[in-house]
Amino acid sequence: MKRFMLIFPAVLLLAGCASTGGGSGTGISLYEAIEQSAEKIAGELPKGSRVAIVAFESENDNLSEFIMEEITGALVDRDIEVADRQNLAYVFKELDFQMSGDVSDETAQSIGKFLGAQLVITGQLQSLGGSYRYRTSAIHVEKATRDSVTRLTVRNDRETRDMVEALASRQTTVKTAKYGVSEDRTPQTAGTFLDRGILFASRSDYEMAIDDFTGAIELDPELSAAYLLRGRALFASVSTIVIVGDNFSSVGVTSTGGQVTADQARAYDQAIADFTQALRLDPDNAGIYKERGLAYTEKGDTDRAIADFNQAIRMDPNDHGAYHFRGGAYYIKKEYDKAIADFDETIRLNPNNGYAYSNRGVAYAVKEDIDRAMTDFNQAIRLNPNDHSAYHNRGMAYRIKGDLDRAIADYDQSIRLNPNGHAVYSSRGNAYYDKQDYDKAIADFDQAIRLNPDNAAAFSNRGNAYLNKGEYDRAITDYNHAIRLTPNFADAYSNRGVAYIRKSDLDRAIADFEAALRINPNHPDAKRNLEIARQIRGR
Repeated sequence: MKRFMLIFPAVLLLAGCASTGGGSGTGISLYEAIEQSAEKIAGELPKGSRVAIVAFESENDNLSEFIMEEITGALVDRDIEVADRQNLAYVFKELDFQMSGDVSDETAQSIGKFLGAQLVITGQLQSLGGSYRYRTSAIHVEKATRDSVTRLTVRNDRETRDMVEALASRQTTVKTAKYGVSEDRTPQTAGTFLDRGILFASRSDYEMAIDDFTGAIELDPELSAAYLLRGRALFASVSTIVIVGDNFSSVGVTSTGGQVTADQARAYDQAIADFTQALRLDPDNAGIYKERGLAYTEKGDTDRAIADFNQAIRMDPNDHGAYHFRGGAYYIKKEYDKAIADFDETIRLNPNNGYAYSNRGVAYAVKEDIDRAMTDFNQAIRLNPNDHSAYHNRGMAYRIKGDLDRAIADYDQSIRLNPNGHAVYSSRGNAYYDKQDYDKAIADFDQAIRLNPDNAAAFSNRGNAYLNKGEYDRAITDYNHAIRLTPNFADAYSNRGVAYIRKSDLDRAIADFEAALRINPNHPDAKRNLEIARQIRGR
């Protein structure tokens, strides 16, 4: 199954009133307004205080970005820490707010609380014809009060008009972020550790990100975002990534179905502990319940996962993601009808969710309703032609239908879109095996093993191909690998027993068939082959 973001603290006050006249020569320049506001802020805050400039509303996005960047620079020059504005989109997504220049006091307070901020800043530049009104507000997070509202008159002279027109004519929004976080500067505060951690996580450098989020927690143990993000980075570090949201706002993975290694289980436990701590600090954040539920799902603790998804749905009955994730947990529990019902609800709430169609198709395929599965895979591909997993899933459906050439064509497309997906090489290897093209099957299993040396099934399946080629020693070597990786692998024991029969090593063959039956007393091949081996040996 699959599926499954920053700005900060301190203050901003703008200085005294300017002239209220309306002519183009009235008021001060925009640069002077920015400098006066920065001087006022720096004078009222201890050095090293952290400011979050959340939004600035003006007549175009480029002008707003320019003003926020200039305010940032003026504050940095005065030893005030300003959160990396490149992470702004993260905060709005994380808290499910719409990003705009007009941010309510309640939204600003939530952003500040989430990030451990003291004050959060918003601003506005409004044209009055002959001049501009430059306005800022500082919202105190703990007091839930607007500590300062200041207004300055900025003259509408030729310099200002030229700048506004030049910015408005640009094709794309200016986001230079000259004062953003740098991986080369050692963070000194919890906020800058958090900023740099997001930078590393966005690059999939999860080890460095985890270290930085840990640094943020050590400096501020009440910073809920640091726990959430460290949990997310831990989760991502041991998962097969499908997609990472902007500014590490989300992580989409291909599910293990609860089949995890010891290292994965440890990482998921650590992630769960971090999500739990984040919920202690921010109990009204439904998104954290979803993320903890995903970690429980991957660990195979589906009952706890479903409990978390239930809570997220209680908090927001229209959250299509929570239904989608719960459907995945039900699928792993083999409660396929419940899984399909949740995928149905996901699609009703978000008809363009291609992953939900693909996952519902998987559930239909397991229920042997291949036609419905195929319809869902087709729709998933129509909605997202670059979804390699949908091609992989449809290829498996074609294989079930016996259409091996179409199956291989879909596996080929999946590999073109995602050349490093070990599972699809195994699937294509199985299709070539079915076509009795054992050399191509072996080549695909080789690649699957190179990409994932812990893939016991790929070793076992390659052993089967060698067995059919009459290369019994190679087959036995592969079965040995598969059994070392998965000691309860009944098929590997049974097939190794066949290889031993063909080598006339009947004692070992019988021992393997007996081992397979201890694991799975109803294993049909092991039962039949055990009788054959005993008859050949004469009981």
